Formats: sequence, structure tokens, C-alpha cells
Amino acid sequence: EEEEEEEYLQMSLILKNSNLIDGTGRVVPDAVVATAGSKIVAAGPAAEVHLPEDGAEVIDLHGMTIMPGLIDLHVHLHGQGEADEVTRMRLLTETDAYQAVILAENARRTIEAGFTTIRDMGAPKDINIDLSRAVRDGILKGPRIIPVCTIDMTKLPGAFDVHGTRGNVTGPVEARRAAREKIAAGAEVIHVKATGALYGKFGPHTLILSVEEMQAAIEEAHKLGKLSTAHACGAAGMKNAVIAGVQCIEHGQWLYADDELVQMMAERRVGWVPTLMNNFVKLAKLREAEAIGTKSGLADYVEKRVVHMVEPHRRSFERAMEAGVPAPIGSDCGAPFTPNGTNALELEMYVKYGATPMQAIEAATRVAAETLQIDDQIGTIAPGKEADLIVVSDDPLRDIRILQNHENICLVIKGGKILVDRRNSAHPS
Repeated sequence: EEEEEEEYLQMSLILKNSNLIDGTGRVVPDAVVATAGSKIVAAGPAAEVHLPEDGAEVIDLHGMTIMPGLIDLHVHLHGQGEADEVTRMRLLTETDAYQAVILAENARRTIEAGFTTIRDMGAPKDINIDLSRAVRDGILKGPRIIPVCTIDMTKLPGAFDVHGTRGNVTGPVEARRAAREKIAAGAEVIHVKATGALYGKFGPHTLILSVEEMQAAIEEAHKLGKLSTAHACGAAGMKNAVIAGVQCIEHGQWLYADDELVQMMAERRVGWVPTLMNNFVKLAKLREAEAIGTKSGLADYVEKRVVHMVEPHRRSFERAMEAGVPAPIGSDCGAPFTPNGTNALELEMYVKYGATPMQAIEAATRVAAETLQIDDQIGTIAPGKEADLIVVSDDPLRDIRILQNHENICLVIKGGKILVDRRNSAHPS
């Protein structure tokens, strides 16, 4: 039976009678998309696409929507969405095998949600590297995983980091060495810590790595053909990272506070992954708890920081949209109150803060692929690209929220293989 199923999944597919959103801003009614092996071979109006159906699996979609597989550039597969720090620290100190199971389960939840490519921001012992290999080799069901490893400042013995940091450095020489070691281990992206964060001793405006330290790690990554990104919340840290040559910024709640920084990012095409839903959901949970006189589960200092982050985040998103800063989707799933599999909430946040549904979809497809520098392979539906596709029971341009209900994601196809099939249970909502 397994051999027959594998043969079926490898067959060419013809998806017809569909509404096509191809990732470029174009909508094609009554469209056909055809695949051969792992590639798309045709996509366009039915009147213009004429292919023999012999030997292909022909699927009549009855007007459902075909889109590129969604891409999330900020995921923590090792996170369970837990709020309290005691639980978070316990999970970070679990055995490697236990944590590997968590990552594998969250990878499954992510592909079930229609996300066919993710950038995982790091895991204890860099287990995300091994997980990416297991998915690539077909051992596990999950999205394409771009593994990230972090370069951070030297920490005290016994300190733990949600990014699985082992590349703790003091000075440019150590930063360059750490980047080489991470890349040799399998990292595809080097993630430098420019500022503190919502969690931990150092707040969002505290500068962490120096420009020189970040520059050394970033230069090494680029020299070896890898990508770079920076954790940066405050504007000063963001600017330091951009000066150091980084290709992408994570979080960046205070981007709006520095017009020169906004202009630099727009001109240099530095991606900004705002992770809007993370703080928005935390603040909502905090307000819910206050309304009934209970605690949210977050540490007191985290609650205080969250209150001051949401409004700057909104203003920064508006400013980035005005200036043309590339803003690919990144959910921060795995963080408190945002478990893996809820990634599509980030698209709703884009719309809530002023983007159109089409802009949100492009941010989760074409723009994200461009930031990963693999837009020649994924991100849009066109002949020659990987057949990473999802079929949605209704039109997300009318209501972007339908992407959050997994039952509306009728088919998930990655590399030409059907990994999720809910056609029998699909219902527009």
C-alpha cells in the first residue's frame, strides 16, 4: 500500500475550475494549474491551457481558490505557546529526544495550516538543523525548513536562550568564528542579536552586539553563500544592524522612530519581519485577565513591556508600508499564546493594520520568497517553479480570516506531492 501511495503522490496533477491567486497580485478566474513531478508546468486561464489528461490526476476544484504555499519567516518549532517562564525553561532543558519530538509535531501542525516553507529561528542544541534534513529526506511530514542559528553576546554559565544559542561571542574575531561553526553545522541563516527583547534581563532598547561584531558574523555568512538577519526591537539597534550589512530585521517595533533608518531599509531592500500578532495577542490576553481579575500567566515585567510595544508596532507597520520597506510575513509562532499552526493570524494582522488582503497574501508568498532569495523557486505560481500550492475552499481576498481555519485549507501540495487532503470535509466559512 505504501508503494502505491508513493506512486500516486508522484503523479502529475491537473487542478482545474479554480480561482487562481498567483502571488504576483494577479487573480485568474476559471484557471488551470498543472504539475509534473515536483514542478509547475502550466498555470493560467482554462481557455489558454491545453494539456493531455492521460496519466494525470485531474481534480475539479469547483471554483475553489489556488494559491502559492504560504511562507512564514519567523517560527519557533520548539515552542509550545506556553506563557509562564517556568514551563518555558523546563522545555528548554528537556532531553534532545523529547525536544525533537516537539519540533516534529509542530512541523506537522504547520504544514497542516498551509505553510509549505518556514524559517525556524533556532532550537536548543540546533535541533532545527537535523529536523530540516529529516523533512527534506522525506522522513518527516512538514514544510521546507530554513534553519537559523544565532550569534549572541557571551552569557553567564547556565543561561538558556529560546534561540538555542551556542555561538556566544565577545569581539569580532569570535563572531566570525561562531558564524563559521554554525554554517558548518548546517545553518542557512545567521541571526545576530542587535538588541534585547520582550523577555529576559535586557529590554528591547538595550544594545547587545556591536556593529563590528555583527558585521564580522554577517560578512562571514554572506561570503559562504548564506543569509543574515537581526533580532532588533529598538531603532538604534536596528540601524546598527543595517549599517553592519544585515539583509533582514526581526520584530523592529520602533522602526517608525527613525526616518533615516526607514529610508535606508527601503533603499537597500532590507526585509522587515514585524511579527505583529505576537505582542497583539499577548496584550489581548492581558486585558482579558485584567477584566476578570486574574493573571495572564506572563511575568510582571513582560506585561509591562507588552503594554508599551503594540502601538509603536502599528505605527511602524504604517510607516514601512508608506516607504516601501519589504515586509514578509513572520508569525513568531511558538511564542506565548501563539502555538504553532496559528501562523495565518499574522495575515489578518497585516490587514488590521492597513494592508489589503492581496498585500498580505503577497507578503506570505512572493515577498517572503524574495527575502529568502529563492523567489526563482517558490513564492509564485508559474511554470518551472516548485509545485508548492494550497487550495482554499473560499476566497481569502473577501475575508483573509478564512486561512486560519484549517478545514478551509482543502489541499496542501509541496513539491508536487499532496501532503494534506481535506476535500471531503471542506466547507466555506
